[in-house]
Parts: sequence; C-alpha cells; structure tokens
Amino acid sequence: MSEQKNLKIYPNAYEAEQSLLCCILKDGEVASDVIPCISEDYFYNKRHRTIFAACRALFDQSRPVDVVTVNDKLEASKQGELNMMEYLVELTEMLPSTANYSEYIELLKRDLLRRKMISACNEIIEKAYNSQDENEIINLSEKLISDISAGQYRGDLRPIGAASSELLMRIDNMSKDRNSYRGLMTHFPRFDFITGGLQKGDLIILAARPSVGKTSFALNIVSNIIAHEERDKVIAIFSLEMPSVQLAQRVLSTITDVSMTNLGKGNINENQQQILWAAHSGVSESKVFVDDTSQVRPADVMSKCRRLLMREKHIDLIVIDYLQLMTGDRLRATDSKQNEIGDISRMMKILAKEMNCPVIVLSQMSRGIENRDDKTPKLSDLRESGAIEQDADLVLFLSREDENSKGRPEYNVILDLAKHRNGELGAIRFLWEGANVRFTESKDQYINRELNLGSKQRTKKEE
Repeated sequence: MSEQKNLKIYPNAYEAEQSLLCCILKDGEVASDVIPCISEDYFYNKRHRTIFAACRALFDQSRPVDVVTVNDKLEASKQGELNMMEYLVELTEMLPSTANYSEYIELLKRDLLRRKMISACNEIIEKAYNSQDENEIINLSEKLISDISAGQYRGDLRPIGAASSELLMRIDNMSKDRNSYRGLMTHFPRFDFITGGLQKGDLIILAARPSVGKTSFALNIVSNIIAHEERDKVIAIFSLEMPSVQLAQRVLSTITDVSMTNLGKGNINENQQQILWAAHSGVSESKVFVDDTSQVRPADVMSKCRRLLMREKHIDLIVIDYLQLMTGDRLRATDSKQNEIGDISRMMKILAKEMNCPVIVLSQMSRGIENRDDKTPKLSDLRESGAIEQDADLVLFLSREDENSKGRPEYNVILDLAKHRNGELGAIRFLWEGANVRFTESKDQYINRELNLGSKQRTKKEE
C-alpha cells in the first residue's frame, strides 16, 4: 500500500483533453482557432495525441476536420484502432456546446507546463550528479527554467507543414495590417523602411574603425526609443568599455540638445537644467537596463538576460559594446583569438534566438581598410573572424564619407548595409553632430564615394 501511495503520475487532465477534441471535431470554427495555436505536446494521453496529429494534418491540407475525415486519415496512416470510429463518435457526444474550448486549452497548458517543469528538474538533478563544472549546472538550470517561463518548450522534430501554416497566417495578418509583424523601430526612417525595423531573433553586427561612432549610433537608437516614449520597450545594454554614467551622459545630450562639453563641465544654465530634469524623468521611466562590467563572458550575458526576461516577461533589444572585449567561455591555451571570437559570435546568435529579440553587437574592423584606396567597407573587413559574417543576419558598417572631415564638429557618415539575410542591401547617408553625439539621416542622400579614392598614404614621418 505504501508503494502505491508513493506512485506519482505526470500531471494531466484526461477529461479536458477529451472535451477539447470534442470541440475540434464538432465545430470547424473552433478547429481553425485551436489547431494552429497548440501542438501534440498539450495532450498527455497517447490516443489523444494521435487524434490531434490527424486533425492537424487535415487542417494543413485545407481539408475539413470531423469524425469521418479524422478516422479515414488514421486508417490511411495505419494508426487507426479497431474501435477508433466508435471512440471518435463518443468524443463528439460528450458536450452539448463548444463554447468553453478556451478553458480546456488553459487546463492543458497548465499541465503541460507542470510536466515540462518536472522534466527540467530531473535533467538539472542528473547534471548536478554528473558534472564537475558548477557554471555549467547553473547555466543549464537557468536556461531550462527560462525556456519554460518564456513558453519555449523543447519539442521533437516539427513537420514543415506546421511552419508553412504559421507563415500563411502571418502573411494573411500582414495583408490586413502591414505593421502587424514589423520589427523594433529605430526611428531612422530610411533605415526602418529598408529593414522593416530590427527583427526578433536577428544578430546585428555594427562595425566601424575606432572613433567613427558605433557606440553613439547604437545609443542613438536607444535614445530615439526613449524620446518617442515607448516606455514598454525593455532594452539591455552591456557596456564593456564605457561606464554607465558616460552612457547616460550621451543619451541625455542626444535627447536634450545640451552639448557633451557643457554636460561634462557642468556648465548648465537654469533653462537647460529644467530640460535635463525633464529628460531624466523620461529616461527613469523607461525600461533601459545597463551593465558596465568590464569582463563579461557570453554565459554571463545569457544568464543576466534570462533573469531580466523572467522579471520583465519580454526583452525588445540587447546591445553589446563590443565583441572583441568579451571573454570566451572555454578558451584553451591552444585557441586563437579568431576561434574565440567565432565562438562568442555563435553564442550571440543563440542569445538572439533564445531571447526572441534583436541583438546589436558592436565590432571593430581590421586595419586593412586603411591601406586601400577605396575606403568602402567590405565583409572581409570584420576583425578577427569570418564566423561573424556567417552568424550575422544584418551587417552594418559606419564610415566617414570624407576622412579629411574627421576633426570637424559636423560631417557626413555612411551606413552601409553590407549583409541583409532577409532583405535588400543599401547605403544611407547620415549627418554626424559631434556636440550632441547625434546621427540624423541626411535630406540629401547622394553619396560621394570618390572622396576617399586615390588618397595619398601617410608618410612614416607623418605617422
């Protein structure tokens, strides 16, 4: 008797599973609403999983879903049972109405989450017994729990038909509302038009030579979001080079028009002080979080982002400044810097997919561009590793239109979209305003690539 009392069964709601299948088989409208939104994992009972799989297969083929078609589908796939037709009829007679189908979905979702939690805990326990690396155990634990919290359950191989059905639904929604699947707006109009905004799951590499403005450009995007009062946007900034106070100084200068010089010297008049306090209020109400730890590993970034995701329920943008300052998780004495950067780049792509948000990673460019007459950046100019180019969904290069303008307070900067996995390439001309560390898209988009062609190399004496 004591052994029977200790026997535990995975959480499941047998009657709710039957009731939901009843709704699907009886009402075509319910089937259209339910089938694309759930998976076989919602059903614990093996027979119910088989029936739902047949319903999904019929739905993906745009065929009616009812007792007769489902039974035929099961027999054709040799998954039918002797009394399957009788059981399907029995299911349809269970409920007088399909009105409460959403309640049954919630019951199945609850028990699915409990089953996933139990499986995750068992995996963590097994890892704790066998692993000698405490960081590996902690990272696995955080990832498994975070995935469950975010609804990203690890399932089996998924039929491509299910993904195709999801795509068609997305296309239908976009045809009705073009903004339904737009990405995070940077509020740079031309850039947003070309890219459709920063897309979820994308790894975006922003590269430039030192002092061209890659940090400022990334912070301009953040400043634009704050200025447009998008207070619900959750943004995480990892600054490996610049203290958080300096980041705040740049953001306030960009938003308020108070120059960086005056902010740094405290040379502020009464009117500017009021403007700064008003801007500070907006910044304080935003959900922008900063980590200025100087030595960060990819595992640290992922861990902190998972905690932020669990607390805020979503993350809209992650900015990392910059790639070459990160430390690899498993750097061996025989590893080259190129291999290390390649590993970090791959982890950043995984981060973007796991957090389901765009990740902007700033990167240095190699010095090779300085030895070329043509200063137009190329993908081969990415420093340290070709893996960065492979992992990135979007590669952006910042460069001055005229290198001789470097010392001026204002000059033109070119943003080259050198790689765009899901869209077109292009180049956008920006005006750089040094006093307020601000980029604005130029009204005149004519780009003079000739300015940096045939420039004389500096002599050793000049260097």
